[in-house]
Amino acid sequence: MAEDDILPTSKAKRTCIDPQDINSVDAELVSKLNNLEDTVDAKDTAQTDVSVDSLLQIEALEDLLTEIFAEEDVLVDSSDSKSNLFRRIPNIGVIPFVLCNHTVRRIRSLLEPCAALLLSEHISNERMSRLVGLLASVIQSAKDASLADMVKDGAAVDRGVNLAAAYCERLDLAILVSSLGLEVAALVFDMVASGKGLHIWSMGDLLHDAIAFLKVCLLDGIVPLLDMDAECELAQVIFNTDQPLHNRLRTLLESALAATNSVPAITAQHALCEEDIVPLVYASMSVMFCSTTLLSNGVDSNLFESIRRSSQALLRSVFELHADQRTWILEEILASLVKLPAQKRAQSVHRVAGGKSVQFTTVLLLQLLQATAQSPEDLTAGFESGALSAKEYRILLQKHKKAVSMVSSSVDFAIRYLIGRCTKRESKTTTNEAEYRALLELFIDNCIVLLGHPQWPAAELVVRIYSLHMLDILDEEKSDISLKNMALESAAQIASHIAQSRQFRDSRVGNNTLDLELISPNSSLESICRFRATTTTLLEYLQSKAASGESTGAIPLCVGNWASSLIATLLKGIRSDTLDGGKMDDSDTESVSSDDEHSSSEDDSQTSDCEASKQHKGMRCALDAPKRNAIVECLQAYAGIAHRSTKTMSTNCSFTSATEAAKATLSLQPLYRSFDMILSRVTLALGASQVSLRSKALRALNQIAQYRPEVLYQGSVKYAINHRLQDSSPQVREAAIDLLGKHIAHNPELTDQYYEFISVRVLDKGSSVRRRVMRILADIYISSDSMEQLIDIGVRLLQRTADDERTIRELAFKTLQELWFSYDKHVEAESDEDAVAIETPRNVFNTLSPEAQKDMLKRVHVMTGVVDTVRSHELVDLMTGLFEHVSTGPLKSETEEAQFVIRCVIDALFEHLIRAEESDVKLSDDAAAVTGDFSVTTCLRFISTLSNIAPEAVSLHTESLITYLKLGSTTEEDTLVNTLCIFSNTLLKIPHPSAAFLQSLENSLISLLSSSPQNILAVAVPCLCDLIEELTWNYAKLIRVFRSCVLQLCREQRTISGGGKGTLTPKNLMRFIILAGLTCRHFDFEKHREQQKEHFKELNQLAKGSMADMLNGLLLFFTQSQNVGPVQVAAIQMLGQLHIKWPRLAVEPQARAVMDRAFASDSSSHKLQVLRNFLEFLRTDAKRLAKQEREDRASGREIDARALVGNTGNMSEAGVGASLMQTYLDRIIEATFASNAAPLRAAGFEVISLVLEQGLAHPLKCMPALIALCTSNDPYIRNKSLKLHQELSVKHASFIHSRDLEGVRKAYEYQRQVRGRPEDVSGYDSNADLHERPDRPAACLQFLYSLSRTRRTRRNELLSLLVKACDFDSGTAAYADANSTDIPFVRFVAENMAGLEFKYLDEVLHVIYQVSSVIASSGLNLYQQLESEAKDDGDIEHGVSKSKLWWQASRASVCIGILFVLREFLKSHYGVTESRYTLYNPSDATSVRDKAVAWSAQGNGGRIGWSFCPFALQRMESVTDCIRQRKRFRRMMAESLAASEGSPVLADDSGNFV
Repeated sequence: MAEDDILPTSKAKRTCIDPQDINSVDAELVSKLNNLEDTVDAKDTAQTDVSVDSLLQIEALEDLLTEIFAEEDVLVDSSDSKSNLFRRIPNIGVIPFVLCNHTVRRIRSLLEPCAALLLSEHISNERMSRLVGLLASVIQSAKDASLADMVKDGAAVDRGVNLAAAYCERLDLAILVSSLGLEVAALVFDMVASGKGLHIWSMGDLLHDAIAFLKVCLLDGIVPLLDMDAECELAQVIFNTDQPLHNRLRTLLESALAATNSVPAITAQHALCEEDIVPLVYASMSVMFCSTTLLSNGVDSNLFESIRRSSQALLRSVFELHADQRTWILEEILASLVKLPAQKRAQSVHRVAGGKSVQFTTVLLLQLLQATAQSPEDLTAGFESGALSAKEYRILLQKHKKAVSMVSSSVDFAIRYLIGRCTKRESKTTTNEAEYRALLELFIDNCIVLLGHPQWPAAELVVRIYSLHMLDILDEEKSDISLKNMALESAAQIASHIAQSRQFRDSRVGNNTLDLELISPNSSLESICRFRATTTTLLEYLQSKAASGESTGAIPLCVGNWASSLIATLLKGIRSDTLDGGKMDDSDTESVSSDDEHSSSEDDSQTSDCEASKQHKGMRCALDAPKRNAIVECLQAYAGIAHRSTKTMSTNCSFTSATEAAKATLSLQPLYRSFDMILSRVTLALGASQVSLRSKALRALNQIAQYRPEVLYQGSVKYAINHRLQDSSPQVREAAIDLLGKHIAHNPELTDQYYEFISVRVLDKGSSVRRRVMRILADIYISSDSMEQLIDIGVRLLQRTADDERTIRELAFKTLQELWFSYDKHVEAESDEDAVAIETPRNVFNTLSPEAQKDMLKRVHVMTGVVDTVRSHELVDLMTGLFEHVSTGPLKSETEEAQFVIRCVIDALFEHLIRAEESDVKLSDDAAAVTGDFSVTTCLRFISTLSNIAPEAVSLHTESLITYLKLGSTTEEDTLVNTLCIFSNTLLKIPHPSAAFLQSLENSLISLLSSSPQNILAVAVPCLCDLIEELTWNYAKLIRVFRSCVLQLCREQRTISGGGKGTLTPKNLMRFIILAGLTCRHFDFEKHREQQKEHFKELNQLAKGSMADMLNGLLLFFTQSQNVGPVQVAAIQMLGQLHIKWPRLAVEPQARAVMDRAFASDSSSHKLQVLRNFLEFLRTDAKRLAKQEREDRASGREIDARALVGNTGNMSEAGVGASLMQTYLDRIIEATFASNAAPLRAAGFEVISLVLEQGLAHPLKCMPALIALCTSNDPYIRNKSLKLHQELSVKHASFIHSRDLEGVRKAYEYQRQVRGRPEDVSGYDSNADLHERPDRPAACLQFLYSLSRTRRTRRNELLSLLVKACDFDSGTAAYADANSTDIPFVRFVAENMAGLEFKYLDEVLHVIYQVSSVIASSGLNLYQQLESEAKDDGDIEHGVSKSKLWWQASRASVCIGILFVLREFLKSHYGVTESRYTLYNPSDATSVRDKAVAWSAQGNGGRIGWSFCPFALQRMESVTDCIRQRKRFRRMMAESLAASEGSPVLADDSGNFV
């Protein structure tokens, strides 16, 4: 800021006072000087004892002046004369000689003890005027020496270039004369301050010149000299102690110190006008931030520090005594601080008492602000007299409030000034908002550090006023976004400091060590005495530091605050006495009432929970005599301390005691009672419309909760955080998760409140959010004792092992490995043998310590609960993948730990089974859930899962499960199935099974074949086949079972073929079919017939050829229509088993005929069984290929050369699956959507997904079906379809979207099938996994749009297709069909477009543009047609027949009406004006392409409303309905056309506006 811009305007003229022309005298200055002289004269007259020393000094001064004047006369007459009192200064100005330094110092020493009155009596005005003239000539010579120009010229010399000798001589002379000028300035200041020479007319101009010279010398001479580069040639010359110029510099600094020390006395006498104040302020400010690094000498450095402190005192004095100058002084100081280099600003660190370090700028500003308070003597005047009247108390109250308000106004201006410059101003081309913001933040940070410091009570006032401004910014909707961000940061910082404060915490719970409270009439006498002791302790300490200037302004500010409260309490007590029957003057009554109301309202504005304010409003105050006297004594104590001399005062109060007292009183200040108010504003900011503000508010709340986590219990905070967890911005959601993550894990109560909200975010769209939630869930898992919570965490983490993001999958595996499979090696082995070896046949779990067993049982409970909670193949597959991952990891140590834990888990499960058998307690699932244990069924289910993962470990205990097979029909079906699965997986891994066990197992399995249901047979038969083939070799038993089943089937075939009725019941027939089919698939009869012909000769009686061909013929017979439906289904099922073992059978004509009949039939069970056969065939084929690939990779086998030349061997059947899928894919898709049967749809979906995953057909054939399945209500189908669709979009981006519109139609048909009626179909997704914004419903087709939005061309194509799907073409033959216009489909598409999440204005405008094009073409044509038919509608209504075209036109008008409603919906919810969309051009949309757009919910839950188009939701059943719709459409079009006159609203097909 330029100096000319900030200099105050002054009417005073700088001129010498001429006795002949009194009109030219500066009236203001003359008045001040005369008043000062009168004051001095009065003081001198009052002195009766005239000092003899003073007369002697005057006589000596008279002699010195005589000698000076004589030498001056000689020097004027003769230029060659020598002088002891003068010094010649050649080549400087027009004055050839000036007084020497020692002469000026001698004059100053003689003038100092002289009384002003005696001086004026003994020394004539003429001689004093001549002396003033000589002094003025010295200052003028100093100005002419131009030290500033010399320094500037020297600094401009290039490095390495020696300074000229002539320049050094001139510089030496300039420094010398400047030093002399500063000595004279100090003399002038002393003379004016002591009232000497004020009667001399030229003294005023001399004072002006001295002040101006001081400013120029400091600002342009000394400061630039000290701030120059250390490598500068001039710096090398001056600051080298060996150079003569260095001594000159020291003399200059000493003279500057003398001058600055003398100035405060002038300001104290009010002897300066405004024109003098300005240069004094600049002179003081110039040295505040000057560097002293070049002053290597300690003496020089200390000397300049003394100048700095003196200048600081001068600035403080001006700020204190000249209230009208405070505004611009503060403004100039703040502006200067901004211009200061950051490095220099950072170096100015000031260490205050107590060891705290703050910036010097903060100390300076606080000193100036505290200096505006009234002096303590003035404030405490009147306290000594004791009790006063109400009127006198009122006067004292106003005085103390004014003292505090003066400081408050200065603080408010400084805060407003800085805040106002923290934002960009349009009127300024260049601003320093970043620098101002840094300065403001630094200032507030330092003030927060100084909170509770005894000597800086203004720090609380600064922080309080700043916080109020920040809250106002948050409340103002139009505030700058950067200011709101700064306000949130500051609010969090202040609130967290309040929460962190020991006094605040203690006061909230009533445990404050000093136990202070706000003084009110209801305060106890003990509280008042405690308040007095605390405040007087602090006051005594401050008074003891007053002499050194360390507590400037602190005493009046503290006394003003305390006395205001105490006096207000006395006034309320007086009012209470009056109400109780006392007397009071009217004026006193009025004053007390007004003060009472003012104090009450002030308390109410500062805090909402202040008890005093509540009592002031409606309760009568009771202030008895002892309490009144205690308050009066407290005020008298303040007065006694304030008037005590600081020189004779001694205090026993230490800094520690004073700090404790300061912190105790600080807790009573309004700032420390505003915590709830700040918290409420931060909570409100959580609902801001800007993403950055919501994120900042969450981080602010996080900062507060670090010291007061209980704020998260509050209902409003909990509600706001829950909404932010569902925010549309990932940045906000991540901030909300981060907030909870730092507090929820180690706080059980918080965990219970927020777990439900935070756990669902593990499915968040943002990968960073999911990652953070997973870490939080891991922390909760470690600290939680809730088994239900642990199981839920396990399920959620396990599901993330299949996440789309690689880093998320890796984190999930790592987290589960740490939680479930880590071990700290506290195994208590019984011997030195390796206790970890899997092959060890003993129970490792029992070797663990009790603590380790407890921990392992906890893991078992959780894992079992995870498998049991979500009984799906997907979760079992994920669990299998997890165990495989941890068992085959790259780190050997982690792998060994995981294998050991798996062994312990398995041993623990079997130990549980043994204990359950011994206690004869078999818990059901429900009972186990109540007791917190897990049931036998659950235990076996988990062991069954583990038997697939670690069959070797499970096989060590498999023999103990034989009892569950022997129970037979008394055993639960689920238990039997799981037990049989365990045997199937581990049978061949059992180490050295006994013959008795094998015989018992064989008999148990055979016994199950006779009466078990089908699902048990599907597991028992493979187990029996493996047992006989590999272990017992009792082929006769298996042959007997197979032969008997085949014979029964052959007999039944002959009977039915002969026209008879079958002898077997359908149930028995189905059992024989299943047993024969499963046995044939899982036992290779052909291989054994070749190898062991003697044992298998009985089979020759059944067929000479292949058993598979023979059984295939039987099964084909039982699939025919003469058999009942269940038998046909069983036969089809077993055909599928044979096709898995012998794929060649699946491509035979008879097999294809069976499949064709099944797909052509109306039986869902037949279609379902064929789909299941396909599914099992594809899965088995995929497993076989994967197993072969693993074996080839493990053995390092290369490509077989025989396969390359055509000898494929067993590869001949590899393409059967692809052939089947290519043949039946269309019918599979048709069957999937043929009915609303969930099993049929699930099986069809699995087949389609396997086709896509294995690449068995072109992906485009499946895309419409896949898009439809992405809208499924089943979460599993939906999520897997979305994943497949995303993968295909990435893999085949060039063509995969070509059938999107067919997919939209398929999705509508699917939803219509699910909903039942077309009118019930909605385009909104009510079953979405995550609703990011509750006020904004999601579209069913949002996934489709999300995949296309990354490319603008593809996105616009999709939007155009969706709009075109709502259009109709009256020129086609289909238009004549009255049912060709599908209104529910059009509404479905429109609701989808209304629910799409548009991020940019270009997207919204493109949809509106396309809708307007359809309205302008098809809608306008239809409007003209309906207008022409309007006159016939009346006849039609009265019974005239109606044509199909008439009906179709009516339906088409509904479609156009739907588009009308859609356009208005988009305009209102996205804030699109008519002028905006009418000027939109899709080919040139650069101006709106990257412009963000905001959604605004406006009722109806954010859904599109159809009140203006009711037939979008209901069918037009009658002619009357059609006529009503036609009238509504014509009116709608007419209004649109009228509104579009002069504005191109409508466009034709070519995009040209009509």
